[in-house]
Amino acid sequence: MKALEDFPRKIDYYLDDYKDDLLQGDGWTALDVIQFETGDRKNIRGIVLSNSCDISEANERALPPRLVFAPLIRLQRFVEALKVEGLKNETIEAKLTSIRNQEVTTVFYLPQGGQLDSEYIALLDDLHTIPVKHFAEKGDRTKLFTLGMAGFYLFLFKLSVHFCRFHENVAR
Repeated sequence: MKALEDFPRKIDYYLDDYKDDLLQGDGWTALDVIQFETGDRKNIRGIVLSNSCDISEANERALPPRLVFAPLIRLQRFVEALKVEGLKNETIEAKLTSIRNQEVTTVFYLPQGGQLDSEYIALLDDLHTIPVKHFAEKGDRTKLFTLGMAGFYLFLFKLSVHFCRFHENVAR
């Protein structure tokens, strides 16, 4: 695929279709999370990990489906957290390069675009679920983006590497 051959120099992550559909790889606002340590509940931005067909309202199920998502945070917020931890600027810049090149397995990098006003990362090691029906009924939710084909392939690749490593150096 030509778009992936251009990676990481320039690919189109987003497309301008499916504005009302709930699809794997979509970014949304108004996703509910409960902070484990405090029990506080808040709405955040997130990216959908659930398969599109598993969360489609058109598919009947015996049990109500749940939407799996990962939080989205501004890349700048991540940088600020690294500075608080005392990392040197050179180390931070090296981490940012690795993130932007999709070399860090625990995050998925999202450049500015769609409805994202800056660069973001999805935290693939901080997953949450909510009932699909609850999310679908929220009036305050906004779609931030739908991944285009190249962005979606990268997303699937990152999920596969993060969750399904064949070479984990464990004799099974």
